[in-house]
Amino acid sequence: MNKKIIGIVFVAVFTALTLFILLTSEEISTFPDFIKNVNSFFLACAIGCMIVYLIVNAIIIYAIGRELDRGFHFKSAVYLSFVGQYYSLITPFASGGQPAQIYGLKTKYNMSIPKATSLTVKKFIIFQTVISLYSIFMFFFKLQFITKEYGPIILFIIIGLIVNLFGCVFIITLAYSRSLVNKILGIFMKIIKKLRIIKKFNEEKLYDHIDEYASCIQDIKNNKDVMIYLTLLTVLQLTVYFSITYFIYLAFGLNGAGYFDILAIQTVVYVVVSFIPTPGGAGASEGSFYVLFKVFFPKTVLLYAVALWRIIVYYGNMILSGIIVLIDKLRRRRA
Repeated sequence: MNKKIIGIVFVAVFTALTLFILLTSEEISTFPDFIKNVNSFFLACAIGCMIVYLIVNAIIIYAIGRELDRGFHFKSAVYLSFVGQYYSLITPFASGGQPAQIYGLKTKYNMSIPKATSLTVKKFIIFQTVISLYSIFMFFFKLQFITKEYGPIILFIIIGLIVNLFGCVFIITLAYSRSLVNKILGIFMKIIKKLRIIKKFNEEKLYDHIDEYASCIQDIKNNKDVMIYLTLLTVLQLTVYFSITYFIYLAFGLNGAGYFDILAIQTVVYVVVSFIPTPGGAGASEGSFYVLFKVFFPKTVLLYAVALWRIIVYYGNMILSGIIVLIDKLRRRRA
Protein backbone atom coordinates (compact mmCIF):
# COMPACT_ATOMS: atom_id res chain seq x y z
CA MET A 1 0.00 0.00 0.00
CA ASN A 2 1.66 3.25 -1.11
CA LYS A 3 1.73 6.58 0.75
CA LYS A 4 -1.05 8.05 -1.37
CA ILE A 5 -3.52 5.27 -0.47
CA ILE A 6 -2.50 5.40 3.20
CA GLY A 7 -3.03 9.17 3.15
CA ILE A 8 -6.49 8.87 1.61
CA VAL A 9 -7.47 6.25 4.21
CA PHE A 10 -6.28 8.52 7.04
CA VAL A 11 -8.19 11.48 5.60
CA ALA A 12 -11.36 9.39 5.22
CA VAL A 13 -11.13 8.07 8.80
CA PHE A 14 -10.51 11.44 10.42
CA THR A 15 -13.14 13.14 8.24
CA ALA A 16 -15.68 10.53 9.35
CA LEU A 17 -14.59 11.01 12.98
CA THR A 18 -14.95 14.80 12.73
CA LEU A 19 -18.40 14.47 11.17
CA PHE A 20 -19.43 11.99 13.86
CA ILE A 21 -18.39 14.40 16.64
CA LEU A 22 -20.28 17.24 14.98
CA LEU A 23 -23.42 15.26 14.19
CA THR A 24 -23.69 13.71 17.66
CA SER A 25 -23.07 16.96 19.54
CA GLU A 26 -25.88 18.76 21.34
CA GLU A 27 -25.13 21.96 19.42
CA ILE A 28 -26.19 20.43 16.09
CA SER A 29 -29.81 21.48 16.63
CA THR A 30 -28.75 25.13 16.57
CA PHE A 31 -26.50 24.75 13.52
CA PRO A 32 -29.00 26.30 11.02
CA ASP A 33 -29.29 29.38 13.24
CA PHE A 34 -25.53 29.77 13.34
CA ILE A 35 -25.28 29.51 9.57
CA LYS A 36 -27.93 32.21 9.17
CA ASN A 37 -26.24 34.47 11.68
CA VAL A 38 -22.66 34.10 10.40
CA ASN A 39 -21.41 37.44 9.11
CA SER A 40 -21.01 36.89 5.35
CA PHE A 41 -18.46 39.70 4.98
CA PHE A 42 -16.03 38.26 7.54
CA LEU A 43 -16.62 34.74 6.22
CA ALA A 44 -15.70 36.04 2.74
CA CYS A 45 -12.58 37.60 4.28
CA ALA A 46 -11.59 34.20 5.75
CA ILE A 47 -12.07 32.48 2.38
CA GLY A 48 -10.27 35.38 0.70
CA CYS A 49 -7.27 34.86 2.99
CA MET A 50 -7.06 31.24 1.84
CA ILE A 51 -7.19 32.35 -1.81
CA VAL A 52 -4.45 34.94 -1.20
CA TYR A 53 -2.38 32.21 0.50
CA LEU A 54 -2.62 30.04 -2.62
CA ILE A 55 -1.84 32.96 -4.96
CA VAL A 56 1.23 33.99 -2.93
CA ASN A 57 2.34 30.35 -2.91
CA ALA A 58 2.23 30.38 -6.73
CA ILE A 59 4.14 33.70 -6.86
CA ILE A 60 6.91 32.20 -4.69
CA ILE A 61 7.18 29.17 -6.99
CA TYR A 62 7.21 31.48 -10.01
CA ALA A 63 9.98 33.68 -8.55
CA ILE A 64 12.21 30.66 -7.86
CA GLY A 65 11.33 29.05 -11.20
CA ARG A 66 12.28 32.19 -13.14
CA GLU A 67 15.70 32.18 -11.48
CA LEU A 68 16.28 28.65 -12.75
CA ASP A 69 14.63 28.97 -16.16
CA ARG A 70 13.73 32.31 -17.78
CA GLY A 71 11.04 30.54 -19.81
CA PHE A 72 9.15 29.44 -16.70
CA HIS A 73 5.56 30.78 -16.77
CA PHE A 74 3.24 31.91 -13.98
CA LYS A 75 0.57 29.51 -15.24
CA SER A 76 2.99 26.65 -14.56
CA ALA A 77 3.60 28.00 -11.05
CA VAL A 78 -0.15 28.09 -10.34
CA TYR A 79 -0.52 24.47 -11.46
CA LEU A 80 2.47 23.37 -9.36
CA SER A 81 1.06 25.23 -6.36
CA PHE A 82 -2.13 23.18 -6.52
CA VAL A 83 -0.23 19.94 -7.16
CA GLY A 84 1.94 20.57 -4.10
CA GLN A 85 -1.10 21.44 -1.99
CA TYR A 86 -3.06 18.35 -2.98
CA TYR A 87 -0.33 15.77 -2.46
CA SER A 88 0.88 17.44 0.73
CA LEU A 89 -2.64 17.33 2.17
CA ILE A 90 -3.13 13.61 1.56
CA THR A 91 0.28 12.34 2.74
CA PRO A 92 1.81 12.12 6.24
CA PHE A 93 4.24 14.98 7.08
CA ALA A 94 3.16 16.55 3.74
CA SER A 95 5.79 14.29 2.18
CA GLY A 96 4.07 13.87 -1.19
CA GLY A 97 4.02 17.51 -2.27
CA GLN A 98 7.63 17.96 -3.38
CA PRO A 99 8.00 14.65 -5.28
CA ALA A 100 4.72 15.37 -7.12
CA GLN A 101 5.96 18.85 -8.09
CA ILE A 102 9.30 17.48 -9.30
CA TYR A 103 7.50 14.84 -11.35
CA GLY A 104 5.18 17.51 -12.81
CA LEU A 105 8.09 19.79 -13.70
CA LYS A 106 9.86 16.93 -15.47
CA THR A 107 6.94 15.38 -17.36
CA LYS A 108 4.72 18.41 -18.01
CA TYR A 109 7.27 21.21 -18.43
CA ASN A 110 10.36 19.21 -19.43
CA MET A 111 12.50 20.74 -16.68
CA SER A 112 15.55 18.70 -15.72
CA ILE A 113 15.40 16.75 -12.44
CA PRO A 114 18.28 18.75 -10.85
CA LYS A 115 16.54 22.08 -11.63
CA ALA A 116 13.14 20.79 -10.51
CA THR A 117 14.64 19.48 -7.28
CA SER A 118 16.44 22.78 -6.74
CA LEU A 119 13.15 24.68 -7.09
CA THR A 120 11.33 22.60 -4.47
CA VAL A 121 14.32 22.51 -2.11
CA LYS A 122 14.81 26.29 -2.25
CA LYS A 123 11.14 26.86 -1.51
CA PHE A 124 11.28 24.43 1.41
CA ILE A 125 14.41 26.09 2.82
CA ILE A 126 12.86 29.56 2.71
CA PHE A 127 9.55 28.34 4.15
CA GLN A 128 11.12 26.29 6.95
CA THR A 129 13.40 29.12 8.01
CA VAL A 130 10.61 31.71 7.97
CA ILE A 131 8.02 29.55 9.78
CA SER A 132 10.54 28.70 12.49
CA LEU A 133 11.51 32.33 13.12
CA TYR A 134 7.89 33.47 12.73
CA SER A 135 6.62 31.02 15.35
CA ILE A 136 9.45 31.82 17.78
CA PHE A 137 8.77 35.54 17.40
CA MET A 138 5.00 35.12 17.94
CA PHE A 139 5.63 32.89 20.97
CA PHE A 140 7.83 35.45 22.74
CA PHE A 141 5.75 38.39 21.50
CA LYS A 142 2.72 36.90 23.30
CA LEU A 143 4.64 34.96 25.97
CA GLN A 144 2.74 36.49 28.90
CA PHE A 145 -0.63 35.70 27.32
CA ILE A 146 0.41 32.14 26.35
CA THR A 147 1.86 31.29 29.78
CA LYS A 148 -1.23 32.71 31.48
CA GLU A 149 -3.82 30.90 29.35
CA TYR A 150 -1.94 27.71 28.44
CA GLY A 151 0.28 26.98 31.43
CA PRO A 152 -0.64 23.25 31.73
CA ILE A 153 0.31 22.51 28.11
CA ILE A 154 3.18 24.97 27.72
CA LEU A 155 5.72 22.11 27.58
CA PHE A 156 3.92 20.54 24.62
CA ILE A 157 3.93 23.90 22.83
CA ILE A 158 7.65 24.36 23.49
CA ILE A 159 8.39 20.88 22.08
CA GLY A 160 6.57 21.82 18.89
CA LEU A 161 8.58 25.03 18.63
CA ILE A 162 11.87 23.19 19.22
CA VAL A 163 11.08 20.62 16.52
CA ASN A 164 10.44 23.41 14.03
CA LEU A 165 13.45 25.40 15.21
CA PHE A 166 15.68 22.36 14.67
CA GLY A 167 15.05 22.58 10.93
CA CYS A 168 15.98 26.27 10.92
CA VAL A 169 19.16 25.66 12.92
CA PHE A 170 20.14 22.85 10.55
CA ILE A 171 19.68 25.12 7.52
CA ILE A 172 21.68 27.98 9.07
CA THR A 173 24.45 25.60 10.16
CA LEU A 174 24.57 24.10 6.69
CA ALA A 175 24.86 27.60 5.22
CA TYR A 176 27.93 28.51 7.25
CA SER A 177 29.60 25.27 8.32
CA ARG A 178 29.25 22.25 6.05
CA SER A 179 32.05 20.48 7.98
CA LEU A 180 30.15 20.79 11.28
CA VAL A 181 27.05 19.23 9.70
CA ASN A 182 29.22 16.35 8.42
CA LYS A 183 30.65 15.77 11.91
CA ILE A 184 27.18 15.76 13.50
CA LEU A 185 25.85 13.40 10.83
CA GLY A 186 28.87 11.15 11.36
CA ILE A 187 28.00 10.86 15.06
CA PHE A 188 24.37 10.03 14.24
CA MET A 189 25.49 7.43 11.68
CA LYS A 190 27.56 5.65 14.32
CA ILE A 191 24.65 5.68 16.80
CA ILE A 192 22.20 4.35 14.19
CA LYS A 193 24.59 1.57 13.18
CA LYS A 194 25.32 0.52 16.76
CA LEU A 195 21.69 0.56 17.85
CA ARG A 196 20.52 -0.92 14.54
CA ILE A 197 17.56 1.47 14.53
CA ILE A 198 17.24 1.22 10.76
CA LYS A 199 18.06 -2.07 9.05
CA LYS A 200 18.77 -0.67 5.59
CA PHE A 201 20.31 2.78 5.56
CA ASN A 202 21.77 4.41 2.45
CA GLU A 203 24.45 6.67 3.91
CA GLU A 204 25.70 7.81 0.51
CA LYS A 205 22.22 8.93 -0.56
CA LEU A 206 21.84 10.96 2.65
CA TYR A 207 25.07 12.84 2.00
CA ASP A 208 23.94 13.48 -1.59
CA HIS A 209 20.77 15.10 -0.24
CA ILE A 210 22.85 17.19 2.17
CA ASP A 211 25.04 18.36 -0.72
CA GLU A 212 21.89 19.26 -2.64
CA TYR A 213 20.58 21.35 0.22
CA ALA A 214 23.97 23.01 0.78
CA SER A 215 24.15 24.00 -2.90
CA CYS A 216 20.64 25.49 -2.82
CA ILE A 217 21.38 27.40 0.38
CA GLN A 218 24.50 28.91 -1.19
CA ASP A 219 22.45 29.98 -4.25
CA ILE A 220 19.95 31.70 -1.96
CA LYS A 221 22.74 33.38 0.04
CA ASN A 222 24.41 34.67 -3.14
CA ASN A 223 21.21 36.33 -4.37
CA LYS A 224 20.21 38.51 -1.43
CA ASP A 225 17.57 40.52 -3.32
CA VAL A 226 15.65 37.38 -4.25
CA MET A 227 16.13 35.98 -0.73
CA ILE A 228 14.60 39.12 0.84
CA TYR A 229 11.77 39.10 -1.71
CA LEU A 230 10.94 35.44 -1.04
CA THR A 231 11.20 35.93 2.72
CA LEU A 232 8.73 38.84 2.66
CA LEU A 233 6.34 36.86 0.45
CA THR A 234 6.50 33.90 2.84
CA VAL A 235 5.82 36.16 5.84
CA LEU A 236 2.79 37.54 3.97
CA GLN A 237 1.66 34.01 3.05
CA LEU A 238 1.83 32.82 6.65
CA THR A 239 0.16 35.93 8.03
CA VAL A 240 -2.89 35.69 5.76
CA TYR A 241 -3.13 31.95 6.46
CA PHE A 242 -3.04 32.43 10.23
CA SER A 243 -5.50 35.34 9.94
CA ILE A 244 -8.26 33.02 8.71
CA THR A 245 -9.13 32.07 12.29
CA TYR A 246 -9.49 35.72 13.30
CA PHE A 247 -12.03 36.34 10.53
CA ILE A 248 -13.92 33.19 11.52
CA TYR A 249 -13.98 34.59 15.05
CA LEU A 250 -15.48 37.86 13.76
CA ALA A 251 -17.88 35.98 11.47
CA PHE A 252 -19.52 34.44 14.54
CA GLY A 253 -20.16 37.93 15.87
CA LEU A 254 -17.54 37.61 18.60
CA ASN A 255 -15.32 40.41 19.83
CA GLY A 256 -12.92 41.19 22.64
CA ALA A 257 -10.01 39.02 21.50
CA GLY A 258 -7.01 40.78 20.02
CA TYR A 259 -5.89 40.05 16.47
CA PHE A 260 -2.34 39.22 17.53
CA ASP A 261 -3.55 36.94 20.33
CA ILE A 262 -5.43 34.78 17.83
CA LEU A 263 -2.59 35.04 15.29
CA ALA A 264 -0.08 33.84 17.88
CA ILE A 265 -2.21 30.88 18.98
CA GLN A 266 -2.92 29.87 15.38
CA THR A 267 0.84 29.85 14.82
CA VAL A 268 1.19 27.60 17.86
CA VAL A 269 -1.49 25.24 16.47
CA TYR A 270 0.48 25.03 13.22
CA VAL A 271 3.86 24.21 14.79
CA VAL A 272 2.38 21.74 17.29
CA VAL A 273 0.54 19.83 14.55
CA SER A 274 3.41 19.91 12.06
CA PHE A 275 5.33 17.07 13.74
CA ILE A 276 2.27 14.79 14.04
CA PRO A 277 2.39 12.25 11.15
CA THR A 278 -1.18 12.38 9.85
CA PRO A 279 -2.11 13.78 6.40
CA GLY A 280 -2.75 17.50 6.74
CA GLY A 281 -2.60 17.06 10.51
CA ALA A 282 -6.01 15.36 10.29
CA GLY A 283 -7.41 14.75 13.76
CA ALA A 284 -4.51 16.53 15.45
CA SER A 285 -5.44 19.88 13.87
CA GLU A 286 -9.05 19.66 14.98
CA GLY A 287 -8.03 18.58 18.48
CA SER A 288 -5.38 21.28 18.86
CA PHE A 289 -7.74 23.96 17.57
CA TYR A 290 -10.46 22.84 19.99
CA VAL A 291 -8.12 22.82 23.00
CA LEU A 292 -6.27 26.05 22.23
CA PHE A 293 -9.13 28.17 20.92
CA LYS A 294 -11.68 27.43 23.61
CA VAL A 295 -10.10 30.45 25.30
CA PHE A 296 -11.61 32.63 22.53
CA PHE A 297 -14.70 30.79 21.30
CA PRO A 298 -17.70 30.05 23.56
CA LYS A 299 -18.42 26.33 23.93
CA THR A 300 -21.70 26.72 22.02
CA VAL A 301 -19.89 27.71 18.81
CA LEU A 302 -16.47 26.12 19.24
CA LEU A 303 -17.24 22.92 17.32
CA TYR A 304 -18.64 24.93 14.43
CA ALA A 305 -15.59 27.17 14.44
CA VAL A 306 -13.40 24.04 14.19
CA ALA A 307 -15.48 22.71 11.30
CA LEU A 308 -15.56 26.01 9.43
CA TRP A 309 -11.81 26.49 9.84
CA ARG A 310 -11.03 22.98 8.55
CA ILE A 311 -13.43 23.35 5.62
CA ILE A 312 -11.59 26.49 4.51
CA VAL A 313 -7.96 25.53 5.14
CA TYR A 314 -8.10 21.78 4.53
CA TYR A 315 -11.16 20.17 2.93
CA GLY A 316 -11.96 23.05 0.60
CA ASN A 317 -8.29 23.38 -0.32
CA MET A 318 -7.95 19.64 -0.91
CA ILE A 319 -11.11 19.45 -3.04
CA LEU A 320 -10.14 22.46 -5.17
CA SER A 321 -6.56 21.23 -5.63
CA GLY A 322 -7.76 17.68 -6.32
CA ILE A 323 -10.19 18.87 -9.01
CA ILE A 324 -7.45 20.87 -10.76
CA VAL A 325 -5.04 17.90 -10.64
CA LEU A 326 -7.77 15.56 -11.94
CA ILE A 327 -8.77 17.90 -14.80
CA ASP A 328 -5.13 18.20 -15.85
CA LYS A 329 -4.70 14.41 -15.85
CA LEU A 330 -7.84 13.92 -17.94
CA ARG A 331 -6.71 16.55 -20.46
CA ARG A 332 -3.29 14.96 -20.79
CA ARG A 333 -4.82 11.52 -21.40
CA ARG A 334 -7.00 12.91 -24.19
CA ALA A 335 -4.11 14.74 -25.82
